[in-house]
Amino acid sequence: MKANYSIADIEQAINYWTSHQAADSNLSLCPAARVLANIYGEMIYRRETSVAADTLNGEQSQAIETALHQMELGLAP
Repeated sequence: MKANYSIADIEQAINYWTSHQAADSNLSLCPAARVLANIYGEMIYRRETSVAADTLNGEQSQAIETALHQMELGLAP
């Protein structure tokens, strides 16, 4: 796990999830992308360029770690 995630890391993870999981019936983001979008939106609002990994909850940590790991392995488009 990284100590901090950049806004670019969060954006890449959102893009990973939106390309790998379908939106729900209301055409909203899949659950993994949604939890990351919440962080992303807060970062934009606060004009932050990174977020500390230890401030993320379990669901958020899992979503970003899985996405970044899959991309590192070359399993993402």
